[in-house]
Amino acid sequence: MKRIKYYIVFLICSMNINAQKEMIDRFVKEYNGKNQLTHSVIICQNGKILYENYFNNFDPEKLNNLKSVTKSVVSILVGIAIDKGYIENENVKVSDLLPELFEGVGDKRKSEITVRDLLTMSAGFQWNNLGGKIRGGWDKSDNPSQYLIQNVPLANNPGGKWNYNSALSHLLSVIITRTTGMSALEFARKYLFDPLGIKEIKWSKANDGVYKGNSELWMKPRDLLKIGMLMLNNGVWENESIVSAEWIEKSTKKYYDGFEQIGGYGYHWHTRKFGEYDSFLAAGWGGQFLIVIPELNAVIVNTSGWNVLSSTYMIFDLTEKFLINR
Repeated sequence: MKRIKYYIVFLICSMNINAQKEMIDRFVKEYNGKNQLTHSVIICQNGKILYENYFNNFDPEKLNNLKSVTKSVVSILVGIAIDKGYIENENVKVSDLLPELFEGVGDKRKSEITVRDLLTMSAGFQWNNLGGKIRGGWDKSDNPSQYLIQNVPLANNPGGKWNYNSALSHLLSVIITRTTGMSALEFARKYLFDPLGIKEIKWSKANDGVYKGNSELWMKPRDLLKIGMLMLNNGVWENESIVSAEWIEKSTKKYYDGFEQIGGYGYHWHTRKFGEYDSFLAAGWGGQFLIVIPELNAVIVNTSGWNVLSSTYMIFDLTEKFLINR
């Protein structure tokens, strides 16, 4: 009799899961009927993949441009560099790590900018990340970090105000390269990608020959899921500590209000409420998302077209409807 009861419960649960998968699939397909943007959706909970599908001629083996999700990966690399003693801590001044960038700088406040100010997007520079003369000059510069420090004025005191700034993220890649003696890609392969079994990636360099800290890391959606699982499991992967739990705790706290469409901002990780549940997430232009909801033991990957004029937040609606309110 007990076996029959257990079988009935299992059958009901399986039916519920299958019904949920069908509803999610219908939701995404209906969305893409009007907006052909989605590349992948993966929902993992309790270590098991509940839903995985690919759309618009995308498949599991294709690399996806993660855009600004790259920034969150770089944050992990900074944490590993601190864990291993390459960088003392996030409160160290950038001027102590890269003194040549600050030679002859008139505004002495710039020499007080810390690695933490870079991570929290609060260094204080006048900046419009979507374009304009300053952003254009940085993009074209042969030495973008020197351009930032030497040519871009401060609009606020360091640590005073949040302003999303891709130049700060690239400066972190420069710092990783200088302090470790390895390129950001070499460092990532040795201490992050190889331990997670992430083999096939692409990463573009900036004009200074340094791997971009702000964007242009390409990865398979399943490999991005591994990054999320690492974060969910407090930096541990297959019983090996890759990055300290302390760093993950610091990284995923809200320190500033961020984008209105998303929520708060930590160390290059966004924070957001889904219903009553706290989450942290990596977000990139076009609709690249890695969402971690610790209380639900859930990790969600959504990749989308990146050569678009605006971002899609379809995954937020999907998460609210099918994972939070089920």
